Parts: sequence; structure tokens; C-alpha cells
Amino acid sequence: MKGLGQRIKELRKTRKLTLVDVAKKTGIDQATLSRIENEVMTGTLESHMKISGALGVNLPALYEDVIVKTNEMKEKLARQKVETFSHSSGAISEMLTTNILRKKMMPVLLKLKSGGRTETEEFTSGAERFVYGIKGSFEISVGGEKNEMNARDSLYFDASKPHHFKNSGKSEAWLLSISTPVSL
Repeated sequence: MKGLGQRIKELRKTRKLTLVDVAKKTGIDQATLSRIENEVMTGTLESHMKISGALGVNLPALYEDVIVKTNEMKEKLARQKVETFSHSSGAISEMLTTNILRKKMMPVLLKLKSGGRTETEEFTSGAERFVYGIKGSFEISVGGEKNEMNARDSLYFDASKPHHFKNSGKSEAWLLSISTPVSL
């Protein structure tokens, strides 16, 4: 397993690009790119999108092999007491960061048991949500439109529209959900 910085550096070197090349393509300072590659900082979702574009890959491909580290993250966060919320019908949300109200985005590991479903949510105007399937299959309904999802599928949507998650499969589904701004 590798961290995001290692993954970015690997993709950059495979494409024979320098940090200067990527900085010019993304508008991100070379020093910032170096810090991200050396895992001194993680960067923002916006910077990840720019970097993935400069490297010629989509966002899920950038996160490939990095998302698998979720279990390692959970172990690290376990020492910091992971906040877990149980939804009414077979859905559990695990907060993947602490001091959530001080953050600009909210990363959550959502586990849906077979037949599990979240309540319908509708965030404030301007809210956005990115979802990435880690394992299993599930459905995301956004504004009445149903989206069938599998592991490695992703969806970025307007979280101010009514939305919910549902697992109609036979095995548990895990998905990474990142919302901004933070909303509890």
C-alpha cells in the first residue's frame, strides 16, 4: 500500500514529468506539490482534481491503491476514538477525522449491511458530496434519480438535493463519502 503522495510521485515519474511541469499544468506551487508528494501535507480535493488532470488520470485512478488504506486509517483513528453513528436501518457511519467542526470537509466511511439504508439527507445550499465505492454494490438516489454503484465507482453531486444510500445486494457495501461544508 502507498500513500497518496507516493501515488502522485509514481504517476508523475511514469509520465516523465517534473514537479515544475505539474506545477505549470495545475497552477499549484512547486513547493506545495513537493510537500504533497512527501506526505507532509495532503492537499485539498480541488488540488487532487487538478493534479489528476495534469497526470491524465481521473480522480478514482489517482486514489487507486490509496483508498485500500482505510483499515490502516481506522486503526490510527481508533486510538483517537472514532465517532460512529448508527442509522435506523442497517447503516453505520464512521467519522474518519476528529474535531469535525473545525474541518472544511467531512470524510466518512459508510457501511451498509445487506438491505441497509440511510435516511434521506438534504444539506444546505452549496453543499457538495463525493462518494467512492470501496466494496460491494449500492444505490445512491439524488433528487429522485437513482445511481447504481459498485466498488471503484465514484459520484460527485449537489448535496443540497435530497439523497440517500441503499444496499440492495447480498453482501455489505462500504463507501467513502466526503462532504463539504461540514454538516452534522
